[in-house]
Amino acid sequence: MQPPAHGSPTPEHFSSSLHFWWLAMLRCSKDYWWICQQGGRCADPRLVRIWEQFGDIHAPGGVLAWWNARGPTLFDSPQMEMRLDQKLIAGLVLLVDTDLKQPRPEMVCLAIPNALTAQELLACIGTVWDMARLRGRHYNRDAPFQLLSSAIKSTTMVISAYRLRLLQVAVQHAKPCDEMHRWGSYEMGLNLGISPKNQPIARDSLDRARAKQANIRTLYSQHKKAAQDLIANVEIGLFPCKEPVPFVRRWTDRQQRDLDHAVQSGTWQNAQWLEREHAFMLPNSQLLLDGLRGLGPRDRTMAVVNDFAQLRKPFLEPKRRRRPQTDKIRNR
Repeated sequence: MQPPAHGSPTPEHFSSSLHFWWLAMLRCSKDYWWICQQGGRCADPRLVRIWEQFGDIHAPGGVLAWWNARGPTLFDSPQMEMRLDQKLIAGLVLLVDTDLKQPRPEMVCLAIPNALTAQELLACIGTVWDMARLRGRHYNRDAPFQLLSSAIKSTTMVISAYRLRLLQVAVQHAKPCDEMHRWGSYEMGLNLGISPKNQPIARDSLDRARAKQANIRTLYSQHKKAAQDLIANVEIGLFPCKEPVPFVRRWTDRQQRDLDHAVQSGTWQNAQWLEREHAFMLPNSQLLLDGLRGLGPRDRTMAVVNDFAQLRKPFLEPKRRRRPQTDKIRNR
């Protein structure tokens, strides 16, 4: 079940939501980083719209600072759904989403009769507030940005694709003396664990070993394509989605040259990017605090990449649990 978007979540609460992965994928977008550097100057109105709504997601402060400033406005409806009658005690009326034009994060909106005395008003509001806290339920059907429906298998791909993207950057910037500098698609796929059944074992024949390597390379390519598609869609406000995105020219010739230079010089993503990304997205991670000390480059990289795989994923739980076979037999 998707955790509520409203309010000020803890790091653990936010990192267990699909909104966490929405932001993580958007931070992988080179073009979105560049529009932030360009102050919104871009010829693609789709990307400009997202920049106007989401702002500079690369500004210092950590993921929760961004979320508390922007998240509820983007992903919440104007009003928390209340399992209450619209007519409340003493003439108070609960304002529902059709009555509100702007989001009011963390607020219960009431219409209050003028005839109430101050003492009556305080008593009524106290009662309604207690009811709201007990019965209020989050929903986001009127939020400006909606999570798209996706099968569990497709949603799982989001996490694998993100981890692959992290590892790609680390391998790209590995020093020539590091083991990772020689990694190709097979080694990266193997270390990401994208296909446990194709993990090599000592008794594999030569043909079997080659077949497993080919399978891992194929799956790696699929995950790489999925990452590209997810990023292209999140740039225009769709997530999780891998549909083709029509090309629109975004940058002038001067902007494109400057962007290419920023990439080549490491201003965009450099050797330190992986750990900086981990620090931004998981600021309270114990791994960040003391788990990397004394590790070599390969183990340090994989510890960071794998830390994202350890996050809670309640959105991957089936909405309907299957009844045990014994219960079916008993009810016949």
